[in-house]
Amino acid sequence: MAAPMNNVFVGSEIGLLKGVSLPKSKWENINSLEGAKKENEITTLCWGNDNQTEICLGLKCQKVRTYDTISKEFSDETDFHVDDGRLRGLLKIDNNFVTASSTGVVRLWKDVEDFTEIQAGKDLYCMTNNPVTPNVLATGGKENELKIWNLEEPEKPTFQTKNVKNDWLNLRVPVWVIQTRFLPQSEKLVTTTGHHQIRVYDPKAQRRPVLDFTYDEYPITALSTWGSQDNQVLVGNTQGQMALIDLRKRAMVQQYKGFAGGIRCIQCHESLPLVASCGLDRYLRVHDLETRELLHKVYLKSKLNCLLFGRKWESEEKTETKNRGKQINVIKKEEVGEDNEEEDENMWEQMMVVQTRTKRKSEVPEEIIGYSKKKKMQRTEKTVKGMKKKKEL
Repeated sequence: MAAPMNNVFVGSEIGLLKGVSLPKSKWENINSLEGAKKENEITTLCWGNDNQTEICLGLKCQKVRTYDTISKEFSDETDFHVDDGRLRGLLKIDNNFVTASSTGVVRLWKDVEDFTEIQAGKDLYCMTNNPVTPNVLATGGKENELKIWNLEEPEKPTFQTKNVKNDWLNLRVPVWVIQTRFLPQSEKLVTTTGHHQIRVYDPKAQRRPVLDFTYDEYPITALSTWGSQDNQVLVGNTQGQMALIDLRKRAMVQQYKGFAGGIRCIQCHESLPLVASCGLDRYLRVHDLETRELLHKVYLKSKLNCLLFGRKWESEEKTETKNRGKQINVIKKEEVGEDNEEEDENMWEQMMVVQTRTKRKSEVPEEIIGYSKKKKMQRTEKTVKGMKKKKEL
């Protein structure tokens, strides 16, 4: 029997890549347990091609491994070590890797010795690109304002945001960009911060956010856009709260339950109304976006950092078995159906007919009738005697 096809791939804190088959609720460790070390922690995942047959694993030590989902083998490992920083972001654009270190060094690698470098600022937390124009990147971090870069002009950012105005006490608002995403089919960006803020930036309008509001009271560590909707995003925080946010109304549309720890990654399915999430409680969860129902909950034994939600929902094996089963049933009905009907009719004809009827009073033996009458008389006499004694007392 063929192995189940994995729908979701999850990266853990100890360097294990886990493949999960959601329809069968089964999972496996793809790489060996011998390499399970904190040094090999998987900090980011990305697809290596549009067919989703390659997965690129970004390790904390700034190494990148490539896993082939067809041959189910690790085909390549490259060391993109720049400094002692932590790998914060990984992309693959035109067969070239783009890495981002926590020290702020972003590089487009054409070769190990041939690269284009961007200085994005210290304490970098996130790096992402625009799906419409892959060469356009966005970066941000702690006390590191959101910036937009073009890889063809890496000398300076094409757009740099400006901090919001001072608060009501006239104090400077701290900057801490944790996650950022380009809104679908747009140049606008949405960011989440370590100070529970959600902000939307429009580079064509102004440097300050066009929308700025808060969600709950804890750092928002996970962010995902939903399909082609440019006014709704999903967010998750360090307290295990995940919600669908309407950007225009600046309010929560609905909240998803079932979490027991901080959420580190959220990703929506490409075409279905499903969202996968993982985090510190070691569970992978899949919710229905519209009904809020928890569809799948899989325990994966180690703390989880990131995930990739494949576009294939049901495995090919399952569909093939269904089709085969239908064909077999049709054949059986056609060949055996008539014989079964004849056998059933013969069986019913050969069975004896059993007739039952209730006995009349006259058919009951006189001994039984007399015994029951005698018992009734004795019970009545006892009750009468009892009544007389009570009256005398």
